[in-house]
Amino acid sequence: MSALLILICLLVFISICASLATYSFFWYENAWRARLSADHGSKMRMMVLTGLLSSIASVIFLMVSYPLGLIRRLWLPRDTSGAGPIIILTHGLYHNASAWLLLRRRLQKAGFTNIFVMYYRSFFTSFEKTFNKFDKFVAEVRRTAPNQPVFLIGHSLGGLLSRVYAEKSDGAAVPAAVITLGTPHQGSKVAAFGAGRLASSLIYRGSLFAEIESGPARLPCVGIALFSPVDNMVLPPEAMRVPYSGWVYCETSPVSHTAMLYSKSTAKKVVEVLQSEMVQTRSR
Repeated sequence: MSALLILICLLVFISICASLATYSFFWYENAWRARLSADHGSKMRMMVLTGLLSSIASVIFLMVSYPLGLIRRLWLPRDTSGAGPIIILTHGLYHNASAWLLLRRRLQKAGFTNIFVMYYRSFFTSFEKTFNKFDKFVAEVRRTAPNQPVFLIGHSLGGLLSRVYAEKSDGAAVPAAVITLGTPHQGSKVAAFGAGRLASSLIYRGSLFAEIESGPARLPCVGIALFSPVDNMVLPPEAMRVPYSGWVYCETSPVSHTAMLYSKSTAKKVVEVLQSEMVQTRSR
């Protein structure tokens, strides 16, 4: 057997095992909801199957594309235009800039060019250190086009960083909008299995979230949270909701946590939100 075939088999095996494990947790957490539904869970089972298949495919794609995220020059905008909005993309835990390989391209096709990708380490760091890095990154990006609106888009932990930044911001630093994809706004029970200090801090309703919620419970800009009905990494499902009012919640097609990044329908929704908010920003 060739080395390439062995590698392919290994990638498929890892993706299947990881997907089965996380969806087992998902079903354990949500089986009672399915049983109480009018169809006794048949719709939920079909959605879980769809999510499982999307998870297997997306994990394989993640592992294959991951090395591209290490080439920093690939993720810098070619030319920064003073006419368009600034979009800052922030990946989730254990991922890198390659998370945005497809969504970034779809944003560019929709006419958005000032796209910056924030990168952070998942190990040997903390939420506080990561947030400080995020804060500095946004400040540096703002200087490239100081008069343009800034949109923060984050997947998973990247969405939490974007939300906390917006909550702390005031004056000219307030972004035009925050869009989160599959973000654990109240943590996740799955974080108990994570490796590293940063992952451990994301435990559902843990001390990090008590600290975050000790601040002002408001968002000084538009907040839109996209979530999948079968997200296999943010459990329980209510953890994807921000613990104060004012946010808009949009349910995506039934795809896995990682597959949200690569879903064409999710990208379409993000583009629609950006275009709508741009119209609103110009009219203010």
